[in-house]
Amino acid sequence: MSNIFKNNKTVLVAMSGGVDSSVTAALLKEQGFNVIGITMRLSDEEDASIYALPDRSCCSVEMASRARRVCDHLGVPHYVVDFREAFRKQVKDNFYGQYINGMTPNPCVRCNTHIKWKPLVRKKNILGADFIATGHYARVVKNEITGAFELHRGVDRRKEQTYFLWGLTGELLSFTLFPLGELTKKRVRALAKKYNLVTANTAESQEICFIPDNDYRRYVNERLRLDGKTFNSGEIRDVSGKLLGTHNGYHNFTIGQRKRLGIAAGKPVYVTEINTDENVVVVGNEDALLSDSLHAESVNWINGIPAGDDLNAWVKIRYRDPGADAVLQPEGSKNVTVLFKNPVRAVTPGQSVVFYKDDRVIGGGIISKKAG
Repeated sequence: MSNIFKNNKTVLVAMSGGVDSSVTAALLKEQGFNVIGITMRLSDEEDASIYALPDRSCCSVEMASRARRVCDHLGVPHYVVDFREAFRKQVKDNFYGQYINGMTPNPCVRCNTHIKWKPLVRKKNILGADFIATGHYARVVKNEITGAFELHRGVDRRKEQTYFLWGLTGELLSFTLFPLGELTKKRVRALAKKYNLVTANTAESQEICFIPDNDYRRYVNERLRLDGKTFNSGEIRDVSGKLLGTHNGYHNFTIGQRKRLGIAAGKPVYVTEINTDENVVVVGNEDALLSDSLHAESVNWINGIPAGDDLNAWVKIRYRDPGADAVLQPEGSKNVTVLFKNPVRAVTPGQSVVFYKDDRVIGGGIISKKAG
C-alpha cells in the first residue's frame, strides 16, 4: 500500500463476506488502523425467493454472517447498514431500465460509484473516520508534482479492477485505501490462511450479485411480469434489411451475441444493432461488428478533463477487453468521442468505456452509440 497514508487512523472497510475484503480488514488492522467493518444490506429477503439468491451471493445473509465472524476474529467492530433503497434505485432499477431501452448495462460500475462510495462516505463522516477501504485490486497513487490522487491499475493484471472504478474522483481517492492493489490473488489467499480467516476458501463470485445464475434475461422478464408489462414481438433482419425471423423482445439480445438468436441464417451471424424505435434486431457477419469510433456520455474525468498527450489514450470497452489505442475528443465535461486507431469489435451501448494513460485511469463513461 502506498506510504502516503499513515496508520493510527480509523478506516471503514466495506466487507462483503468474501476473501478479498476480509484480507483487506486484516491487513489494515495489522498496519495499525482502527478498523470498522461495514457490510451493506442490498437486497430484501423476498429477492432471495424470487431470484434464487444462493448463500455465496454478496446479497445473502450467509455472506454478512461471514463478514461478522471475520470481524469478531480480528477483534474489530462490525455493522450492517441498510442500503437496500439506494441499491434498488441506483443499480437494480437502472439495470432493468437499461435493458428494456435496448442497452447492456454494467451494474458493478454503478454500484461502486453510487453505493460503495457515496453512502460509505456519508457513514465515514458520521462516524468521524479518516478513510474508507475496499478489497478492489487497484492502487491510489499521489502525484508528487500535481498533488492529485490518481487511480492506477493493480499489479495483478488478471484481477485488477480499475475498469469498474472510473466513476471515482481525485477527492474520493484522497481518503480511499486499496490494500490489495500491490498483491496478487494467490498472495491474498495465502494471507487469508495465515490470518486464519473463515473466508480463506470462499469461492470466487463471477456473477452479478443480484443475478447469481447470470441469466439476465430471466431477471428482466421476471421484472416485466411483476410490473405487468409485456414486449411486442419484432423482426430480426440482416444488415441489408432482409427479414430473417422474429424475436420475442429486443431486451433478450445484446451486441455481439451469436447464440440463442432463434434464426437459421446458414452461417454464423451476430447481433450488430438493436433498433428500439422500429423494434428490430439487426444481425450481420463478424466484420459488421467492427467500429472505428464511439460516443460516450455521463463521462467522469478523475482529475479533470485531459489535454495534450493525455488525449492519446489506451481504451477498454469491456472488462476483459485487452484495450486499444485511441484519441479522445471531449465534448464539454460529460461527453466524449473516442476515435480508435484500428477498428474494435462489438461496441455495446450501455457498457462502460474506460480511458488509461499507461497504468493511470484518466476517466470513463457510458457508451451511447458507435459512431463508425
